[in-house]
Amino acid sequence: MSYKSIFCSFFFLLGAGLVSIEGKVFTKCELAKTMKAHGFPKSQLGTWVCIAYHESRLNTKTVNHATGDYGIFQISHYYWCSDSNVPGKGCKITCKSLLVDDISGSMACARKVFTETQKGKTKNGFTAWVTYKKHCKGNQSKWIKGCGL
Repeated sequence: MSYKSIFCSFFFLLGAGLVSIEGKVFTKCELAKTMKAHGFPKSQLGTWVCIAYHESRLNTKTVNHATGDYGIFQISHYYWCSDSNVPGKGCKITCKSLLVDDISGSMACARKVFTETQKGKTKNGFTAWVTYKKHCKGNQSKWIKGCGL
């Protein structure tokens, strides 16, 4: 890849508001296994991986400056994490804490978002993520195929 194309790609992503810098990039299977180890139902793992892929390309340090979404699951600062250094909002965490390689906090917050959204009109916790409706609705087992789960 040429220097010019790298430069153009960076500014395209910057212009779109979505920037991923030096984060841990999970494989699909690695994310699924991590989530399973943290108690996420096997039946949901494909959907979670699909969402994380379309939200952040599985990168822990992705920030969408246009929408204020953070981390591998693109958690919103409007409702779920605090932009300050003081933990707060729905998940009682800082948005900065969602940008680390250990995704325990990100998973806990994503679970809370899912649970709270499930109580709403749709009764489907995944609808909190815009990418769900467009890319991840229905059977998403293809995302974890061959992962040995």
